[in-house]
Amino acid sequence: MTQDINMQWITAICDHYEIGRPVGELKPVSGGLLHRMWELRTTTGHFALKLLNPEIMSREGVIANYMLSERIAAAAAMAGIPVVSAKRVNDNPLNQISDTTVMLFDWIDGSVLAPSDCRTEHASMIGTVLHNIHHMNFREQPVPVWKSFGPEHWKSLAEEGIRKGERWAQQIDSGLPELLVWNERFVGASSVLNQRLTVGHRDLNPKNVIWKERYHPYIIDWEAAGPTNPTMELLDAALSWSGLDAGQVNKELFLAMINAYRKAGGNALTNVEEGFYGRMGGMLDWLEYNMRRSLRTDIFGESEQRLGTEQVQLTFSSLKELAANIEVWSEWVNQGN
Repeated sequence: MTQDINMQWITAICDHYEIGRPVGELKPVSGGLLHRMWELRTTTGHFALKLLNPEIMSREGVIANYMLSERIAAAAAMAGIPVVSAKRVNDNPLNQISDTTVMLFDWIDGSVLAPSDCRTEHASMIGTVLHNIHHMNFREQPVPVWKSFGPEHWKSLAEEGIRKGERWAQQIDSGLPELLVWNERFVGASSVLNQRLTVGHRDLNPKNVIWKERYHPYIIDWEAAGPTNPTMELLDAALSWSGLDAGQVNKELFLAMINAYRKAGGNALTNVEEGFYGRMGGMLDWLEYNMRRSLRTDIFGESEQRLGTEQVQLTFSSLKELAANIEVWSEWVNQGN
């Protein structure tokens, strides 16, 4: 991410979106793991500016995916779901300023919860919101892409990590047999999960919800929105809000979300074990991306490399926690079915 942030460039953004003149300098917003976010004040309002990662934007089909995700966000807003969607110029949510693709959003005054601050009330509200997303009126029927990697790809990344002395290399190399089993089980689960689909947010974790006052959530970052299996996405969200990434899942929070989803009218959850392995597939995809981000400074740059190194270690630990507890957590879910 090499965009030179200067007043001329900021003014060009303001002119493009017709939002007045900039007031003061851009302020960085922490928390993004893929893109860069900035707080922008102008003579007409208060905005969040997202600078999209050029490596992500260079991938085949990514523009179409972003356009789909914004259509899903618009449908969610029509359904009464509290959405923060991108501003459009000529009906386009993605806009090119110099060599950088940007998105602009209204600023929401509120806070993002740290995992340790999540309460059952928060988990319950998100469970209800997720049910409403899954049951909104969206006429398109996009086809999901279940992304997986072969054993040789994982082995080559681990070997390259060892050659380059990466901090995570020994951990991944020694855990490679487990990783390959997880990958195989995800591939098997994906064909089952594909039989029951809806559209979802697909990244409904605490960092993507802004709480205005105490219990008024606004759902942000819809860029991953698309087709999903509803059981898989509910389990994904329940694990995120109950502490998986912090290293220990809180049963009360986990079940609060599951039960709120059911109370809102969600059908009995089907293929629960496959749903957990589907969630694992998303984590494996994130692990692979961060291994490459850690290794390829020529593509990603030093700051991205540091972030990649950190995320490899955190993600692999979360994968081990998930794999060790699928049977127990499946029992929690099935007791209520």
